[in-house]
Amino acid sequence: MAFELSPADGRLTPGGRRQLLCRGAGVALLGVCGVSGVGSLLSGCASTGPREFTLSERQILVTLAERFPANRRVLEIFDVRLASPKLKLLPAEDRLMLGFDLGVQERMLTSRTFKGNLMFSSGLRFDTGDSTVRLARVRRENIAIDGLPSLLASNVNRWGGLLAEDLLEGAVVHKVEQSAIDQAARMGLRPGALKVTEGGVMVTLEPIRAQGA
Repeated sequence: MAFELSPADGRLTPGGRRQLLCRGAGVALLGVCGVSGVGSLLSGCASTGPREFTLSERQILVTLAERFPANRRVLEIFDVRLASPKLKLLPAEDRLMLGFDLGVQERMLTSRTFKGNLMFSSGLRFDTGDSTVRLARVRRENIAIDGLPSLLASNVNRWGGLLAEDLLEGAVVHKVEQSAIDQAARMGLRPGALKVTEGGVMVTLEPIRAQGA
C-alpha cells in the first residue's frame, strides 16, 4: 500500500464581530493543528449548522511519530522494534491505516534479527477527560518478516494483536488545549463527532445544548 502525506491548507476570512469571535475560537481550537480547516469553521459560525475543523494527515502523523521508535518484548521470545510510522486515511471505512518498519530479534533459537513491516488499522475517539483525539479499536492488518524460519512464523500472528493493544490502543494523535475548550464552551460549543475524510480527520464542534448539557 502506498502512503502519502497531505500538507495542511486553509485560510482565514474577515467578517463582522461574530465572525471575528468565531475566528478566534477556531485558531485556538486548532492549536498545534495549524490553520487547516479554519475556512470551514468560520463558514459554520455564520450559519446554524455544525462547525468543523480538520486535522490533516501530516499533523496526525507528527504527533503519533513522537512515540516511535518503540521496543517491546513479546511472549518472552521476540524483541520487537517498530519505527518509521506511516499513515493513510481510509474514508470509506472511517479508519486510519498505520504502517511501521519492523525489526524482530528471536531470542531462543537463532538470536538473529529479522526485518519486515507491520500494518494496523484504527478508528478514532475524542476523550473529553483530557481533550485529546485518540486511536480506538486498533487491529492488526498485515505482517511480513523476511527470512523468518517456519518454526517461528507460527507465533507471529499471535503477537500482532498484543502490540496493537500495548503500543497503539488509546494513543494520542492530537491534543486540544484546555484554553481553547474553555473558549469554545463560552460560545456554546464543544468537540463532538469525528469523521475520516479524504482531506483529513474532521472534528465537528456541536452546540452543547444539543448534547443534553
